[in-house]
Amino acid sequence: MFLPAAAVLLLALALDCPGARAEISYRTLEPGNSQPRWSAPKAYADGLPSPAQVRIRISGQITRDDVDSARVMASLLASGRHKLVDNTVWLAGSGGDVDAAMHLGRLLRSLGVFTLVGEGEQCLSACVFAFMGGDKRAVAGQLGIHRPFFPTTEADPQRPARFRHLQRTLRDYIEELDFPPSLYEAVMVVPPESMQLLAIAELKRFYLVGMSPSSEDIADAAAARRLGMPMAEYLRRKASEARGTTITSR
Repeated sequence: MFLPAAAVLLLALALDCPGARAEISYRTLEPGNSQPRWSAPKAYADGLPSPAQVRIRISGQITRDDVDSARVMASLLASGRHKLVDNTVWLAGSGGDVDAAMHLGRLLRSLGVFTLVGEGEQCLSACVFAFMGGDKRAVAGQLGIHRPFFPTTEADPQRPARFRHLQRTLRDYIEELDFPPSLYEAVMVVPPESMQLLAIAELKRFYLVGMSPSSEDIADAAAARRLGMPMAEYLRRKASEARGTTITSR
């Protein structure tokens, strides 16, 4: 039985953390006595901000309220009222609502931003699904995954069907954002009461660092056009630069 998306609004990817919620906050670059300085964090939920250069951070437990804040954020970035420094959104989340996290991920992908988990910080559970929205991704801290669970415990004859729908939803999201099916398998094999912190080799294997193949293909084609090169020639040059050597055009 196929269930509508509304049937999975109560999905969670982390152990409950009562009273906690994510916050999409930003800092603005403000003039100082000798040099510009970054302001204290401000929340997109607090109203329409003034034009500024900003650093944006998503932290805490992701909830559906954060989707509203994200829409404000996206509108300001798209309009140019907010200019994102280094085109990078920082994440340090502890889990939360899967649907909301996937919504954030799609929104971040549509903006073409990079996502980053900073040194000494963690992006766990549902946070990983938001992080996946980055057009390019970097992890200096840690990513942690585990199988999602429903927070409700009531007996429900539709619970197996709801879980199958959850599985399809996660698979579709992972495919949509151009990650390998093995990432879905890695998420589902970890019990919900556990957490698997991903090693560097796993981050690379699941495309969680760098770019996904289709995004890299688009970027390579654009770079080749700018240089007026055929794709094969550009890829040879790219490989040569990665090795620290140079080649001449033929």
